[in-house]
Amino acid sequence: MLASLAAWALFAPLAEPGRWALAQAVFCLVIGRMLSLRGVRLIALVLFAPALLLAQQWSLPPWVWALAALLTFAIARNAPTQRVPLYRSSDEVSRVLSHWLPQGARLCDLGCADARMLFSLAHLRPDLVLTGVENAPLPWLAARTRWCLAGRPANVKIVFGDLRRLPLTGFDVLYAFLSPAPMPELWQRFRREADAGAWLVSNTFAVPAVPVERRLPLGGPLQTELLLWRRPHAT
Repeated sequence: MLASLAAWALFAPLAEPGRWALAQAVFCLVIGRMLSLRGVRLIALVLFAPALLLAQQWSLPPWVWALAALLTFAIARNAPTQRVPLYRSSDEVSRVLSHWLPQGARLCDLGCADARMLFSLAHLRPDLVLTGVENAPLPWLAARTRWCLAGRPANVKIVFGDLRRLPLTGFDVLYAFLSPAPMPELWQRFRREADAGAWLVSNTFAVPAVPVERRLPLGGPLQTELLLWRRPHAT
């Protein structure tokens, strides 16, 4: 019985690939909506199987696949090297931080992607001094473009660089939406390098075996809460 089911799962898509691609697209749409995915992420999830089928049927030349690989690297270069996927902070993060941050705070977004969160925060709190660091080429380019279109605001700075080599001094708040993998290393650097009184704010991902000092709920299915630690208590 199990062998029959396995054979059906493997070979049924070959018999009617179009219908299976459509079924996968519908399934991905349902799952994506359940996870509150929107925009580019939802579109990419839904269209992946149909696009793959079309690419196979069209017999695309090798350079197309090479270009696709290059674009993938340019968008998500940190996924294979640092185990950090491309995440974009939700609008709720900007709203919660805007209520919590003190007047004139200096915040650094460690991996700002397209800097959507930074500019939303700058709109809500013009008094803040904001820095975004990104080393994936296309998200950094999107962030710089957003900065230019916003009129090159003096209180927002976009930096191309590796957060592992970024000095953590000179900031009141270090914000990170990374993954579980780099959190232990980031925590050790925060303890050594951050200014006295500085806060480390992690979107959703905890530091193993380190108690959280404060939690700010977000309420989302994927981005659930902001976890906060303060420098004096990390020595």
